[in-house]
Amino acid sequence: MKNDDFYPVAQRGMALILSLIFLTIVTLVSLSSMQGAMTQGSMALNQQDYSVALQAAEAALQEAERVLERGNKPPATWTSYTADSASATIEGQYQMPQQTGEVIGSRVTSQGVETLEVLYRLEARGSGRLTDTSVRLEAFYVRVE
Repeated sequence: MKNDDFYPVAQRGMALILSLIFLTIVTLVSLSSMQGAMTQGSMALNQQDYSVALQAAEAALQEAERVLERGNKPPATWTSYTADSASATIEGQYQMPQQTGEVIGSRVTSQGVETLEVLYRLEARGSGRLTDTSVRLEAFYVRVE
């Protein structure tokens, strides 16, 4: 008795071909999901770096407002600081804001004393941990002199 009748000729090797096709499909799906996960990780890193740059710029504006609140006239140009020299714990760097003072007017108080109001426009730039991430903020500050 021959065993050849048990295995038809047309079906030899078909399981191997179907397995290879299924393996190819699974590989393509897993590569696609891996690429999506890498893209999401990159987006999260960029958002985190933007947040660091924003915090650094806000720290620069707060430092500039503290200088103005003390009553000192700010220098024409402020130097660049790292956030480690400030009281905040920020990993990014910030540059002290550029400021321009402009007299917006004067008024007489209830005691009859004329006060001068100066409007300062502050521009701060903060950078994140990556060199190409930066945030610019602008604030207005009125000081009575």
